Amino acid sequence: MKTPDGGEGPPPLVYNPPMVGEFQLIEWIRSRRAPRGGIVVDIGDDLAALRWDGADLLLVGVDQVLDGVHFDSAVHLPEAIGAKVMNRNLSDCAAMACLPAAAVVTVALPRTAGLDYAKALDAGLRKAGDAFDCPIIGGDTASWDGKLLLTVTILGRSAGVAPIPRGGAKAGDGIFVTGALGGSLLGRHMTFRPRVLEARAMAAIAPISAMIDLSDGLSRDVGHIADQSGVAALIEADAVPIHADARESERRDGQSPLHHALHDGEDHELLFTAPATFAAALAPWAQPIGRIEAGSGVFLVDADGRRAPLAPLGWQHGIGP
Repeated sequence: MKTPDGGEGPPPLVYNPPMVGEFQLIEWIRSRRAPRGGIVVDIGDDLAALRWDGADLLLVGVDQVLDGVHFDSAVHLPEAIGAKVMNRNLSDCAAMACLPAAAVVTVALPRTAGLDYAKALDAGLRKAGDAFDCPIIGGDTASWDGKLLLTVTILGRSAGVAPIPRGGAKAGDGIFVTGALGGSLLGRHMTFRPRVLEARAMAAIAPISAMIDLSDGLSRDVGHIADQSGVAALIEADAVPIHADARESERRDGQSPLHHALHDGEDHELLFTAPATFAAALAPWAQPIGRIEAGSGVFLVDADGRRAPLAPLGWQHGIGP
């Protein structure tokens, strides 16, 4: 660089802000955590360690969310994305009627995402977990040239309630659901509340034989219960509770509200089976929408009692081209 007298001066000063590394981010996350009873080794080590009651059962599950599949980072705020990731896993706890205990989180951040974005993701994860006393006790971070990807591994405890599988439905059971369905992609797929408390309350008063959370659509998820239980499931079309969002979806795409309620998915309500005689006791939390019979398959029953096979048109990840 030329000086005023024509000589050579020092090069101009250029400020390059220091890169924030993963360990700085991990340390920041660790600093945000309050001490919790039962956690022996917390975030920052190779593994977390928890004290566990020998009379209790430990349940473990994992779920991942992908930008462009489960959310759109160009539309949804990072805190909302973080909350959805955690809530999907908490909903899996609800489906087993277990209590969340702790979670481990991994995140692959796009290289264009900054520290503030990562902090907002963490805030959403933490807020959703705190609502059910489920702390984040570890995980891993990375950055890459791809889109945002998050994974949560959830630890749950049975806490006196035997885990409820998908495969226990029996002929004579009723089929129940905890809320209205359809049109979730208008926004509810990002804002749902896991039915953890409802599941525990229902399991305390009724012999629930099978349960699943509605993530892939009623038509597909009821099939999981029927297949794994070795029974037939009959859904009564007039009994399916239809959300107002399903009616709005009809105005947008012409598909009937019932179609949306059966197939849209990401409602994250609980679908379960229990003896039909418990319908009144379960009424504060759920309503009957069908019944289980001996046989196989899933059927939709119309108002005149005619039944037709119900195709599983809900969500399924494709493998291969």
